[in-house]
Amino acid sequence: MKSHYSTFLSLIFFFAIAVSSDRCFSQTHPKKPATSVNDSMLRGPVATPTQAKNESNWSFLSLGTCGIDEYLKAHPSYDGRGTIIAILDDGVDPGIAGLLETSEGKRKFIDVQDFAGSGDLFWQSAQRQGDNLLFGGKQVLGGLDKLALHPVDDKYFYAVLSEKKYQNGLGDLNFNGRRDDNFGVVIFQDAKDHWSAVVDGNGDSSLVGEEILSTYKEHLNVYHLRAADGDSIHDGRYLTGAVNIFPNEKRINLYFADGGHGTHVAGIAGGHRIDGQTGFNGVAPGAEMIALKFADNTRDGVTVSGSMKRAYEYVIKVAQERGKPVIANMSFGIGSELEGRSVMDMWLDSLLDAHPEVTVCISAGNDGPGLSNIGLPGSARTVITSGAALPAETGRDLYGVKMAEAHIWDFSSRGAELAKPDIVSPGTAISTVPDYVLGDRYNGTSMSSPYTTGCCAILLSGMLQQFSSYQPIAYDVKRALQLSARHISGASIIDEGGGMINVVKAFEYLSDWQKKNTHPHEYKISVSVPNSIGKGTAAFYRNGIFPKNSERTVFTVTPVEHLGGKVREKILSFNAYDLKSSASWLEPVQSTIYHRGEGGLQVNVNYDPKQLQKPGVYCGKILGYPKGMANSAIPEFELWNTVVIPHYLSPENSYTSEIHDIKVKSGTLQREFFMIPAGAKGVKVSLNSRDLNSNADAVIINNDGRTFSSLRIKPTDDDEPASRVISGEELVAGVWEIVIKRGLGSDDEKESVVDLKVEAFPLEVRQQIIPSKMNGISAARVEITNTSVANLQVDRIVSEIRGYECILDTVITNSDVFEYHFKANPGDASASFDVNLERDDYNLFTDISLQILKPDGTAVFNGGFDLRDSRARVTFEKDDNTDYMLKFSGGLANPNHNHDFRLIIRERRSYDRTKTNENYDCKSSPTELLLYPAQTEYVDLLPHGKLPELSRGFSYYGDCSLHTTSGVIHLPMKF
Repeated sequence: MKSHYSTFLSLIFFFAIAVSSDRCFSQTHPKKPATSVNDSMLRGPVATPTQAKNESNWSFLSLGTCGIDEYLKAHPSYDGRGTIIAILDDGVDPGIAGLLETSEGKRKFIDVQDFAGSGDLFWQSAQRQGDNLLFGGKQVLGGLDKLALHPVDDKYFYAVLSEKKYQNGLGDLNFNGRRDDNFGVVIFQDAKDHWSAVVDGNGDSSLVGEEILSTYKEHLNVYHLRAADGDSIHDGRYLTGAVNIFPNEKRINLYFADGGHGTHVAGIAGGHRIDGQTGFNGVAPGAEMIALKFADNTRDGVTVSGSMKRAYEYVIKVAQERGKPVIANMSFGIGSELEGRSVMDMWLDSLLDAHPEVTVCISAGNDGPGLSNIGLPGSARTVITSGAALPAETGRDLYGVKMAEAHIWDFSSRGAELAKPDIVSPGTAISTVPDYVLGDRYNGTSMSSPYTTGCCAILLSGMLQQFSSYQPIAYDVKRALQLSARHISGASIIDEGGGMINVVKAFEYLSDWQKKNTHPHEYKISVSVPNSIGKGTAAFYRNGIFPKNSERTVFTVTPVEHLGGKVREKILSFNAYDLKSSASWLEPVQSTIYHRGEGGLQVNVNYDPKQLQKPGVYCGKILGYPKGMANSAIPEFELWNTVVIPHYLSPENSYTSEIHDIKVKSGTLQREFFMIPAGAKGVKVSLNSRDLNSNADAVIINNDGRTFSSLRIKPTDDDEPASRVISGEELVAGVWEIVIKRGLGSDDEKESVVDLKVEAFPLEVRQQIIPSKMNGISAARVEITNTSVANLQVDRIVSEIRGYECILDTVITNSDVFEYHFKANPGDASASFDVNLERDDYNLFTDISLQILKPDGTAVFNGGFDLRDSRARVTFEKDDNTDYMLKFSGGLANPNHNHDFRLIIRERRSYDRTKTNENYDCKSSPTELLLYPAQTEYVDLLPHGKLPELSRGFSYYGDCSLHTTSGVIHLPMKF
């Protein structure tokens, strides 16, 4: 789930292929500039408290879909007041209309912190000379007399914020068209053990018009980064910032939101009068908020070592100090290699088990529509993980389509190895954005998670007001949301979890438990699946092989103790459960189980092979009810099971599978699975529609649940099928999932009818380097055996040398950074670096940044990892002599622990093919082939001239292309 905080344009058709899943787990449409606010809105008189206007017709941020409007109409004061929402993100601008005050007229943001350190400045001694401040003997700031600064010790300190530091991010912090401004800061002790500061917010080297600031949470005072009066560009835009002062470290942090994602998220969770519009609110307009910045926007919005951990520790601190329920939202994550078992997953579970009063909501990720791709740390057991849906009214007003009910967005990550997502909520909204962000309509699970966060806040707000003795427990809220959620038509548990949030019903559950002085029990679920990676919280068989006959799937169910209790009660406690299945093919071996004392119990599960023959995906769950109450009680626990039966490409069907008459309506997904033969060197996927007015997409997903290719039929296409041959380095083994879907449309539109065909070309290919008899030039000899059952006609063989490469294998110790310098060589067109981590090493990180930097620090590539591998690439200029640096920066989840890790990097240089150099083209002998089944042929690939000698460790690479009647099969080659 690649997770950049920079957002991407989402495609304008429904169920679009995500261009990139991103750290922020959001996608955005450009719309209009955000409404700005003036200084008086922040620093002027506080508005008279008024009752929140809860009846909303603002479908752009739908409150009706989850019953929030009904809930607040019945209970107007249950709007989040009395709770605190923490936004863990890339920063929130607290000066934007919609984030200024709560529904009661209180200041909305009561604390801001920067755990990424992106605004850290370290101060040094300075001297005052009259109206001026001198540093290093030079005047750096003027206008001190106007502010009446009076340090108790007559000492002044100086630091400077330079825009150059942010050249790979926002760059122009004060919107004057330049990127070279400096903003001086004077720091001083205005009382014993108390510090203040003044920021030159317009960069004019004068403090006239600026204000004296203290650490933000003391007085909630702010500064503005803005254009100076004399600047040629002065359009009134600015960034609202705050300071946090750490005198023991001689450090001041200038907090500001140089990324727009967190501001949008905050408006969804708790905005009040968004864009200044009466009645246009987020979910919990009465909640106070804190902004915890933990991502570095100069490095593509990645977390840095320890920043996520420090942010969560601060959430716990706030909850303890403020004495109010805290609900944390983190619309963030990266792909999970070992779902639920990363260092951050396990640390977060441990933290929240120790602090069950704190609720944490996290986005599921935007790596759908494939199965089993929940991102970390949304894969942690203790958090509420949200998938994303498009509400019907939002689809109507933002997309112009008529939908009878909400649909789950296709990009929303799905479960399978994990019993996730927990629920779904609206994943599309117009919300607050900083001045510099033009688009305010975002799609993503980034949007659904703060929506869920707001729901938690208004539920807790209501419980606190209705029950004076209420003590929040996060699992109670989570379970109430799951049990009360509404099923979305056509969705399975791995799509929707419990379903769409229903706040009214969830509140009924919480109230009933409080009245009865009871709490739902939480259980840890663990199951080992042989063909998955280790253990998960759900059973998932992807390759068609599942337990049969005497074999069985074994779940371990362990109660989680939240409320303490006497030792004797724990030891002697006895609980019994009746087991029921939700699907006929799924059966618990035991009908009743019991649990006594501490420890876990086991549930054995059988699958009926007679019912698991037709290709497709089967989802079901075993429900555990209190003994004798299966017909009246809610389930105590649920055991998720998913079995995939793929289509097999084998000699019996000539390695070809065809599926006809697939009917696809807007808002539906048709999943088909195909076992790709291990020896396949090419796979052709074809999508055909007999109706020229149809549109359909085929999204091709690998064995890890990640989209890697796609096809599309447009209404204007002729009757030729859309097809693609996947081969070479793009080809991966395993079970492919192909999801057939269509674009955004109304329910009454005609369904599309398509055919899907998948063909595999199994070949056995071996290669060796042989000396040529001509001029001592080495040649590549390729041995090709047709292992199919049909002839393979190769009409043309084309081969070329594309460049040269080497492998760098290194272990990084006592660091989270790796740097590698390189330059262009004559004839090089580009350099690319494929960086790979082992699964367990990838598990150490919350994030990884990958950059290619020039000597001045400018990034020519600025990205991050989605999973354990990533690629950075630079295209060289003519006569390029730049000393570039590849920089790997890992955000370690727990930097205090041992974290040695291994990096494997393939450096690949490609040649400039626009320049004629016949030495890089190869002569193929023969130039065509007819391969019969089981027949072996040899092809010699001979460069036209002697190749230059490479540096040690490098070798030439290239491609041998077999042009067949079905398409081109690429065979990667070494020379």
